[in-house]
Amino acid sequence: SFEQALTFSEYLADSDLVPKDFKGKPGNCLIAMQWGSELGLKPLQAMQNLAIINGRPSLWGDAMLGLVRASPLCEYVVEGWEPDGTGYCKAKRRGEPEQVRTFSDADAKLAGLLGKQGPWTTSPKRMKQLRARGFALRDVFPDVLRGLPVAEELQDAPTEKNMGAAEVVQP
Repeated sequence: SFEQALTFSEYLADSDLVPKDFKGKPGNCLIAMQWGSELGLKPLQAMQNLAIINGRPSLWGDAMLGLVRASPLCEYVVEGWEPDGTGYCKAKRRGEPEQVRTFSDADAKLAGLLGKQGPWTTSPKRMKQLRARGFALRDVFPDVLRGLPVAEELQDAPTEKNMGAAEVVQP
């Protein structure tokens, strides 16, 4: 029931075992559990695999891969790196041709990510793999992922800015 979910959310929000975006925020816990339910995740899986970035819910890349591979629509997902370090993800949905997405150093440079402090400096191959994965899985399995973006990509997006009040135009 809704009351049980709200009570559970309050317990979660008071726990030290939830990510910081959910700590002290039972409403966020409740919404994350609902998003998770729509994706087929149990409540605690939702709390660990959904990320709130710039106010938007998203999935961590490994959770995205798990949801897609668990779907009967998925024939296979294969990932790796080309000899030049380009990350790739090949995804095949039953009854459709294989789709391939890549993410290269040139793509990272164009996006202003190459050499960026954090995981782009310490794990560039992994980050390119996650970008290729996000593009492939969102393109091939948008229904399975319910339109949620990959968290690792949203982390690199600029923070949304308030542009101020809109001009009111009278009819």
